[in-house]
Amino acid sequence: MTLDLTRMTLPNRALHCYILMSIWILLLVAGVYKFLETRETIPEPTVTAELFQSLAIDVKTKRIFKICNFPNELIAGDEGIVNSNRWNLKGLIFLVRHGDRGPLQYVRNISAVNCAGTPSESLNSYKKYLQNLTTFEKIFWATPGSFHGFPLLPIHPTECQLGQLTMQGIHQHLVLGKILRDSYIDVWQKLKNLTYHDVLVYSTRYRRTFQSALAFLRSFLPHETLTKISILESQSMNFCFKDCGCPATEKLTKSVLKWLSQQLKSHPAVAILSESTGRSIFSPGAEQGSFGSDPHSVRDALLTYICHGGNLPCETPFNCIK
Repeated sequence: MTLDLTRMTLPNRALHCYILMSIWILLLVAGVYKFLETRETIPEPTVTAELFQSLAIDVKTKRIFKICNFPNELIAGDEGIVNSNRWNLKGLIFLVRHGDRGPLQYVRNISAVNCAGTPSESLNSYKKYLQNLTTFEKIFWATPGSFHGFPLLPIHPTECQLGQLTMQGIHQHLVLGKILRDSYIDVWQKLKNLTYHDVLVYSTRYRRTFQSALAFLRSFLPHETLTKISILESQSMNFCFKDCGCPATEKLTKSVLKWLSQQLKSHPAVAILSESTGRSIFSPGAEQGSFGSDPHSVRDALLTYICHGGNLPCETPFNCIK
């Protein structure tokens, strides 16, 4: 009798299991659907002017601020010590980049970031010098049209304009020119009385490089020489002029880019962090599709805040970029 009762309950157990499994599957599907629906309705993170956090200089962040190359931190000797006992200096070739510039993409709250830099005597003197140039004491550039109409200073001194040199960038090159002049003037006596025939200047046709070159030359050259030099345009960013065919460099460039791409793919967490950070710092007008996920672009945008005393954006009061 007991055996018969057991046999009779087996179909019932199977039916109960089937019903419970069906209910469990329905609940699982409903839960997943509800989760996806919630994710889709979450608004994009918004950053208001009130939600920003400053980054102070301390032991942990000192290395980050070092990247900014603040004018007061440029030190003589960083370019290499000249040993006058071993070398006979015949000439100097300087290859320098432009100074501090604004971001390459629109970033949030950019109007609140002051790119004027710290006021200094050399910066004020340089501004007065350019303002006092007369028609009889003007700076010539030998290629008509290349630099014609280029402003000698940033148009809006306090603003961080896209890709444009800042007053802090001007200050950097004024300091750099003075440092190198002081470093070499006792090694190369000719530096004390250089004429415009002894100086050859090339600049790419970007406003920021032209303005940087001018600021550097103001501190490096005798003032009477600066007013007579010719600033020539380099058609190539590599300054190779007529001999720009170099397959070796192109091959090396491709291999480096490939290596960088592989490095990024091997660290997916970096790409995820870069994308989420890009959504918080780039304004809606920025090309976030190509720039938001590029760590180098995100780093460039972050330095806009950090190097000019700006506050880092926050998605919420408790979730700020660090």
